[in-house]
Amino acid sequence: MSDAQHPSAPAPGSRRYYTLLYTPEAHREELNTLLAVAEEIAPVPTASADHSVAHVRLEWWRDEAGRFARGEPQHPWLRTLLREHPSSARLDLLHIVDAAAMDLATRTLSARQAHALRRALFEEAAGALLAQPLGAALRECIGELGASLERLEDDPEDVEARATLRQRLGQISAALQPALAPLLVWLALAARSRQHAALFESLSDNFTAWSAARRAARGRFTLQ
Repeated sequence: MSDAQHPSAPAPGSRRYYTLLYTPEAHREELNTLLAVAEEIAPVPTASADHSVAHVRLEWWRDEAGRFARGEPQHPWLRTLLREHPSSARLDLLHIVDAAAMDLATRTLSARQAHALRRALFEEAAGALLAQPLGAALRECIGELGASLERLEDDPEDVEARATLRQRLGQISAALQPALAPLLVWLALAARSRQHAALFESLSDNFTAWSAARRAARGRFTLQ
C-alpha cells in the first residue's frame, strides 16, 4: 500500500489510532481518508498563521470536493477510495470544506472557535458508519457530539461541554451504538482524566478504548 495512494497510518496510541482500531474493516479506509482530509484542511490554530495560504488550500479542496462528487477526483487518496470502496461516493466532502472555511473565518475574526469542522466530520463519519443518510434530529445530535468533543479537547475542564456530551449521548438509541462505536471510543478517550505518567496513560487509553467499544457493542455506552 503506497503512502501516495492512501493516507498514512495514524500514530500508535493517538485518538485517531484507537478510533480506526475499533472501526469495522469495511469502513476503515473510508473513515481514515475522511479523517486525513479533515486534518489537511483544518485551520492552523495560531495567530501568526498565513491565512491566505489556508484560503488557497481550501479553494483547491472545494474544487476537489466537486470533482469527487462527480466521480473524478484528482487527489490520490480519493481516487483510491472510490476505486476500492465505490460506496464512499456518498460522502459529502463539500460539507467538510465549508465547515473548515467557517472555522478559518472564526479564527480570523473572533477569539471564539466555531468547531464547525469537527461537527461536520462527525456528521459525515456517522453517515458512513451507519451507511445511510442521517435524519435531521440525529444529524444535529451527532454534530453536537463532535463540537462538544473538540471543546473538551481544547479544555479538559469544560464542564458545559461534558454536560452537552452526556445529554446528546442520551439521545442516541442503543440500536445505533454498535455502528457508531468508533466515534464513541473517541469520545471516551477525550473525556478521560489524565493525571498519570506516560506509560500508565498509554495502558489506560488502551483499556478505555476497549471498554468503550465493548459497551457500545452492547448498546450500553455512557461517559465514565
